[in-house]
Amino acid sequence: KNMFIAYSRKQRGENVPFTAEENASCMVNQPPGSPNLSILSFHGAFHGRTLGCLATTHSKAIHKLDVPSFDWPIAPFPDYKYPLEENKRENDEEDKRCLAAVEDLIETYNKKKNIPVAGIIIEPIQSEGGDNEASPEFFQQLQQIAKRNGAAFLIDEVQTGGGPTGKMWCHQHFNLPTPPDIVTFSKKMQLGGYFHTTEMQPNMAYRV
Repeated sequence: KNMFIAYSRKQRGENVPFTAEENASCMVNQPPGSPNLSILSFHGAFHGRTLGCLATTHSKAIHKLDVPSFDWPIAPFPDYKYPLEENKRENDEEDKRCLAAVEDLIETYNKKKNIPVAGIIIEPIQSEGGDNEASPEFFQQLQQIAKRNGAAFLIDEVQTGGGPTGKMWCHQHFNLPTPPDIVTFSKKMQLGGYFHTTEMQPNMAYRV
């Protein structure tokens, strides 16, 4: 919700009041109050089982069968060859392939499908998806793609947060130039929650 709210606020303008049409249309799940926006996720990802989160989950069919979902973009997650030190060239090319797919999907959804990408969600390590990892350079460039396209960058640390990778947050290994817009956490933290940048903060109560 924070990503959609922040994206819509940028489109509408700061401190611009909602229109009567927006107020009425959102109550029947129609634009402009309920805009056609999307979140880009990755094949193999697991982000949860509730309706919005399930639309970004792609690890096991059993999670998704019989449940309606959204037409949101799904990009390939890097599939590296190991040992890493012996396959650097191939894995660098894999990063480029996946990042190019992300940019192509954003272009398609923003300009052809008219379902703009409001945010990108990704796990630092795909856990349920098969212990899949990507390079710091991949995450750095992915964050830059998000920024260039006005999309929020959410890192899901539900599995990886709390220290199991040697740092409190796994994304600290990536040397990102700026913090992610949103970081989610749960499980070993004994509660579920998230923290975010000030840009992701709704400017009204009752919004999240």
